[in-house]
Amino acid sequence: MQITHLKTAEVFSIRAKSWIHCAAGQLWLSHDGHDVILERGQKWPIDDTDLAVIQALQNSHFMLLASEKLSPAEQNFVLA
Repeated sequence: MQITHLKTAEVFSIRAKSWIHCAAGQLWLSHDGHDVILERGQKWPIDDTDLAVIQALQNSHFMLLASEKLSPAEQNFVLA
């Protein structure tokens, strides 16, 4: 599992079916019509049909997790 590091205001984009897991810091995520703020420990699902754009609101670390590596309960979790 690879950890990606972003400094404040750095941007990362991806088009892949996975989960974004914020390991440290705070991330702004724009994907499929949703704008979401992820904080340490939170996850958000993305699919490969739309581009996901991630911007660090502060120095941050995140991981991309394959859906099959998550439990069914984690796969059904979406931030309210």
